[in-house]
Amino acid sequence: MRVGKLFKRKLINNHQVNDLQIDSRKVSNNDVFFAIKGEVYDGANFIESAINFGAKTIVCKQELQGVFLYSNINFIFVIDVRKTLAAAAKIFYSNISKDLILIGVTGTNGKTTVTTLVYKYFQYINKKASLIGTNGVYIKNSFYSSENTTPDILEIYRILRESKKVGVNIIIMEVSSHAIKMVRIYGLIFKIVLITNLSRDHLDFHLTMDDYKYTKASFIASASNQSLVILNKELQDFSLFYRIAQGQVITFGKKDADYMFLEPIFTINNTIFKLITPKGISEIKTSLLGCFNIYNILAFVSIVDGLSLFSKKTIEYLNSKINILGRLEVIKIDDKYFVVDFAHTPEGVEVVLEFLRGVVEHKLYVVIGCGGERDRGKRKVIGEICSRLADYVIITNDNPREEDPEQIILDILEGVKKENYLVIPNRKMAIEEAYRRSLKHDIIAVLGKGNEQYQIIGKQKIPYNDKTIIKGLI
Repeated sequence: MRVGKLFKRKLINNHQVNDLQIDSRKVSNNDVFFAIKGEVYDGANFIESAINFGAKTIVCKQELQGVFLYSNINFIFVIDVRKTLAAAAKIFYSNISKDLILIGVTGTNGKTTVTTLVYKYFQYINKKASLIGTNGVYIKNSFYSSENTTPDILEIYRILRESKKVGVNIIIMEVSSHAIKMVRIYGLIFKIVLITNLSRDHLDFHLTMDDYKYTKASFIASASNQSLVILNKELQDFSLFYRIAQGQVITFGKKDADYMFLEPIFTINNTIFKLITPKGISEIKTSLLGCFNIYNILAFVSIVDGLSLFSKKTIEYLNSKINILGRLEVIKIDDKYFVVDFAHTPEGVEVVLEFLRGVVEHKLYVVIGCGGERDRGKRKVIGEICSRLADYVIITNDNPREEDPEQIILDILEGVKKENYLVIPNRKMAIEEAYRRSLKHDIIAVLGKGNEQYQIIGKQKIPYNDKTIIKGLI
């Protein structure tokens, strides 16, 4: 493909395009380099490096016009480099998403559980699928690690291309608010879009709840009138999402929805309820715990039925042993129950602890921290929730990053109104202390990191996993 096919403007050199790149270190001869400004690095500072590696076309910000003088290099100056990249990638990768079934799931909580449920179901019924999300990328049965919940647009297209190459035509994707606002999914054609819920998160990035909400809403609005839009009927702004949806809308929730539930029974081992769908009522006994997971199951069933794949096999699957990494994973040691969960938002922490409060036989402990360089305002809210719902709280580090860990802990303590806490900054020692203090039939909730395989301290990613620490107690 010639570069002129990607950009409809006058060019010095209509060269053959080898590849599109946003990392100058990966550039090779005849590549197009997009100088994107990221959170840490500005691609504009690496333009000369990209040219030295062989880039023949540079796409950069309009304000850089006239700065670079090269006689044989195309310089394309644009208002939005990210959007230009997404548009070019769509052409370069032959609009591949139109040939695939893309399922996009957004929302504050539940994205990983819903998408993983769908992916594992396809495995259960022997259908090929790919999964893109917090726990990494799965193409059919092959795993690839990924830095972000939703990768950059070039990585997404490469995943789509590889998926198609191995015979996969269904892609299930977690869609984060960062990805929507940073144009990482612009131009992709989704057959199904779904929003799980909406509560406070990422305000370090969005600054206001309105910006966060409308970012999510823009994803729902971007789906074409040929798409299926699935909405949680209990969204606070349900009417907004319903009005902006162009495609067919179906709903899930507790009442007055297309997919509902009745008579839930909760234990530390399973959840029992009646599933109501347009096809009838089914009895479900699932290993997924808590009321919020019933909503995740309703979302899953809505997607499966939207693909015309709902059957007795679906009920059989839901009644089988399902494990979602880092989501309410229960580890029993000496008649004590450790529960590992990724909950890191006020709502996420509250619903997990409310569920555990309802099923605990004796005392409920919680080990928790908050991430550094993230929404500072939610820390005291999380502190208040933990202190109120748990019998004992051990406040520790999460991923402090380059923020002062002591300050993060002080921020959490602002919300703690009872004397039922202890501060142990070392996360491993905090888990060990919770184990020492607890008795038989107690529950110890270890929240915030889920299945993460590292802890970010300063700029270093140090190997670390909550479950590994817990299993080491045996």
